[in-house]
Amino acid sequence: MNIRKFAVSFAAVAAFAVVSAYAQDDEVTSFEDFDEPAAESSTTDVGVSETRGDAAGGSASSEDVTKLDLLSVETESEAEQAAIAKQVETVSTIDAAELQNTSKSVSKAINSASGVKVRKSGGMGSEGKINIRGMEGKNIKVLVNGVPVETQGNLGLDDIPIDQIADIEVYKGYIPARFATDGAGGAINIVTKKRNANSIDASYSISSFNTHKASVAASHLIDSIAGAASLEIGVSGYFNHSDNDYEFTSPYMKSSTGEDTSVVRDHDHYTSYNVQAFANLMNAWFDQISLGASFGALDKQIQGVENRIVESRAEGYNFGASLGLDKKNFFAKDLNFSDHFSFGFAENKIIDTSRVHCRNWFSCDTASKNVGELVSMGLPRLRTVQIYDFNNLLNFDYQFIKDQKIYWNTLIKYHKENPEDDYGSEKAQFNTAGLPGEVFSVTTGLSLENNFFDSRLQNLLGFKFHYMKAEISNMPTSLLIEPAVESNDYNDFSYDESLMFKVAKPFSMKASYQHAVRLPTPEELFGDGIRVSAATSLKPEQADNFNFGISVDLQELPLVTRLRFDGDVFYSYYKNRIHYMSSAQMSTPYFNMNPIRGWGYEGDVKLDVNEWVLLGTNWTFQDLRNMKYTAKQGVPKKAIVPNIPRFFMNYLAEFHMGDLFGKEDFLKVWWSANYTDEYFYGWKISSRQSRKIKSSFTQDIGVEYSLWDNKLGWSFEVDNITDSESFDKFGESKPGRSFATKIRYSFK
Repeated sequence: MNIRKFAVSFAAVAAFAVVSAYAQDDEVTSFEDFDEPAAESSTTDVGVSETRGDAAGGSASSEDVTKLDLLSVETESEAEQAAIAKQVETVSTIDAAELQNTSKSVSKAINSASGVKVRKSGGMGSEGKINIRGMEGKNIKVLVNGVPVETQGNLGLDDIPIDQIADIEVYKGYIPARFATDGAGGAINIVTKKRNANSIDASYSISSFNTHKASVAASHLIDSIAGAASLEIGVSGYFNHSDNDYEFTSPYMKSSTGEDTSVVRDHDHYTSYNVQAFANLMNAWFDQISLGASFGALDKQIQGVENRIVESRAEGYNFGASLGLDKKNFFAKDLNFSDHFSFGFAENKIIDTSRVHCRNWFSCDTASKNVGELVSMGLPRLRTVQIYDFNNLLNFDYQFIKDQKIYWNTLIKYHKENPEDDYGSEKAQFNTAGLPGEVFSVTTGLSLENNFFDSRLQNLLGFKFHYMKAEISNMPTSLLIEPAVESNDYNDFSYDESLMFKVAKPFSMKASYQHAVRLPTPEELFGDGIRVSAATSLKPEQADNFNFGISVDLQELPLVTRLRFDGDVFYSYYKNRIHYMSSAQMSTPYFNMNPIRGWGYEGDVKLDVNEWVLLGTNWTFQDLRNMKYTAKQGVPKKAIVPNIPRFFMNYLAEFHMGDLFGKEDFLKVWWSANYTDEYFYGWKISSRQSRKIKSSFTQDIGVEYSLWDNKLGWSFEVDNITDSESFDKFGESKPGRSFATKIRYSFK
């Protein structure tokens, strides 16, 4: 029985078990990956990827140091707003508190949701893309406590310790107006924990491939410093390291018998750390005044795939500062106010000055001068990019009538980049760094929330206005000509309507529509100086997203405790998709491409058999197609968009029991699995194409035990227990079987 038949059979059995139990009672990809390689194909696995990702002939950039500021914690009013709004929004919520004793990463947790696929090219620190209903990369916005963060196409979220997160919210084909940000495909919102006063929470885990993760968070409360005012101070941080030295099989390397060759990733070390400090002054007219500061850094070797990489690496550091003001009943009853300002600075480098250049994995040449390893034409680079970010998020919400609220959210952003590469430019005799650029943007959103018939009928109507002005330095056609600074203004509207109706206590229906807008990113506008030229005429992307879903929650059934089902059907139409088409001969910009139509369905079933056993499964089918033929792309009309998983499923079985060996202890044993059907890497021309992403079926198991009301926790896990080969990216298999153990201590 092949893997697909096994997975589908398992799903059928699981579904039959759920139905039988009840019967007895009577969560676009970036198009860079679509092109079949031309003269120069991707040769590296870069966790901090080039300005156009992995399509760049093996080049890399350092802009992608993720700047995730966890200093500001979601306020009480923001939490109340989110709790009410999420009842009607197209969102799945993952309870990260259930995972805090495990070694799971954020991407692993997200990957278990229906409609969501996190695609990684390797281990810790590797490039990763969140795919939601077929859209991924820059179409998926990442937020922390509702504040957008720049991940520059790099996942980066796996650096965040899971034990510092309360919830992970997955918005599918929909970004609420209360999140004052653009985006056409959906959003991931990380909600951090509210720290307990006078507490310490620390954890350490070790796993295969010399992988280490450590985190700590501590806070202290000083009561009555002046009248009713109190002061909370704290510090948190994490450290991550992995050698990532697992064996992988590459189709780019053939043995004498024509078989794919297996090699060890010998240049893929990754290290990152972050330290944060905060002080919250509470009940001093403002309910809370928050101050924070952070510093973080990373160092990553760049891994070869088609050929060996010996020395090239990326490194960078960043620091940030933040100020937050929160006040309920702001000069009027039921008018709530919050304003959060942050500043960030990052300096990131790509170091590619080796004298060694490998033609494949085994044959390397040593040059008399530095030639670099990432570009086949032999251009060394020592590129440094300084990045400045200013953000201000202003929120108001007002209950003007009982059960009727209005929200106003505005995000103001300023982003500036200053790239330099004196070393590479001198060697190449032209500018290899790219030119400075800056972007100013404002997104303001207005939402109206209505609750009728004791909240049985809920309506959420939202509007957003987007404005962006970019100052772009375009590369001249001659070294004798000064670069021209071009200005481009963007403005557009997005709007959405969501409706939820509780037909009966266990049954509800949801429907939503959103006209979404995604503005070009600095990465797409500025270019990189070598492969990607500036794109001064890009248009914003637009998407029309529809969703219809039903939810059933049956409790206190005979023989089973609870049965939950959520199902959705979705349709999307994307216009002006921003795309990069590589060229081996010249520098080319991003451009707006053909419209894409997507549709699909997803379902999620969870069955609480009794107080000890939980079973679950979810499935996703998504179909994206090109809707217009143009000679430039040469893609047939209605051709299936490649390099996007079309069908995948997740499975879960869990046994848990409390007070097993003593009072307030807890034991959990679990099994989970993922099946992903095969799909084409490039546009399908023939069914005999060899460039396919193989189908995969991976299984994980784990045990978790905690004592003293979860103050001390321990876990042991085995990922991919059968050591099955799995791919999210062509030619780059993910780690095989791996082991992990973690210990966590929490003092309150």
